[in-house]
Amino acid sequence: MFSNGFIVLLGWLMALAIFFGFIVLLRYLYHKERMALITRGIHPNNNRRVEDPQRQIRSRRMLRAGLIIAMVGLSLTVGLYPIGFFLPTTLAAASPFHLGPWLLLGLIPLGVGIALIVSYYLEQNAQGSQTTSTPEEQSKENVTPLQEHIEKKRQEK
Repeated sequence: MFSNGFIVLLGWLMALAIFFGFIVLLRYLYHKERMALITRGIHPNNNRRVEDPQRQIRSRRMLRAGLIIAMVGLSLTVGLYPIGFFLPTTLAAASPFHLGPWLLLGLIPLGVGIALIVSYYLEQNAQGSQTTSTPEEQSKENVTPLQEHIEKKRQEK
């Protein structure tokens, strides 16, 4: 009744829908968290510390994702390389070192993973050059509004 190609396409579309649904869910939860902070009178950006833990977590996740994707790409490239040895001699002579387009399945994720790793280190360098005052001064500036808010709430009770 249904062809195999249609079933595979339907499976990919379902996986894509689940992936995007998860992204939408994460954005919704982030929005709800910000709205809850605002309704309690806390500005969402004032309670961040000097290091900005959210940014550090995101950058560590970016590094981890880059390493995983790069290793998957490297293993796919190494695993697909022997295909060049099984080609007929006419095609094997046309491609040097038994390389061919089948290696793109591994080289593309390898390139993406390397790009994520490089962007992690570039972001670390950019964060280090942006600090103009001492960490103590920055932490006092960022923590004070939250402490004032807590003191106000205590005085109201």
